[in-house]
Amino acid sequence: MGAQISKIEDTVHEVYKKTWPQAWYLAPSFLTSLGAVGYVGYAFAQTKPVPSSTNISFLHLLGVAGGFGISFWITAVHGRAVQRMLTRQEFATVQSHLSTVYFSSSAVFAGLSLGSFLLRHPFNTWSKEAKNLGIALIVALAAAEINSLVLNPLVTNLMFDRNNIEFLQSAKTADDIELLTRDDAKYRIISNKFNLFHSISMVSGLVYHGIQWYHLFFLADKCLVL
Repeated sequence: MGAQISKIEDTVHEVYKKTWPQAWYLAPSFLTSLGAVGYVGYAFAQTKPVPSSTNISFLHLLGVAGGFGISFWITAVHGRAVQRMLTRQEFATVQSHLSTVYFSSSAVFAGLSLGSFLLRHPFNTWSKEAKNLGIALIVALAAAEINSLVLNPLVTNLMFDRNNIEFLQSAKTADDIELLTRDDAKYRIISNKFNLFHSISMVSGLVYHGIQWYHLFFLADKCLVL
């Protein structure tokens, strides 16, 4: 029985591995983003608040806790630590895998936060206070979705294109890269595009992380005084 299950898993994995590069709609980042938007869309369609329950509260707390935790780790800890330990090419490879998981997870957590909030506070019932948090959560979801679906694939491809040229030209030191930037027009264009879109992605990530801080402060204000 176990061998049969293992064989089925291997078959599914092979089919997915062969199909995914050609079928963008099977990419994990797209599927998770679609799921997050679908959940928010369902919640947005509700016109009456659902009764308060532990399940809704748990989903909301899971969204804010997961969103804050993963964004704090990536923003404050991971980048600085890993960049010092790995070479430029190794860091690019690690980032290409990790960033996909990070941005997809961010979209899911943002969807959980916004969706559970909308279930308890439908759009047509928003007070001024609810409106402030609701808009912030919408911005957080938009930032996560843009990074997951657009910026992350673009930045990753540009990063590998840039690193491939560096590898072919044996550019390893800062002086080598500076010389390559000055003399190679193609490398300079790719590098400039990478810097531009990577900066936009970083700003989008900081917006997402900043909203997590605001969300925590909002929830803390609603808690009992310790």
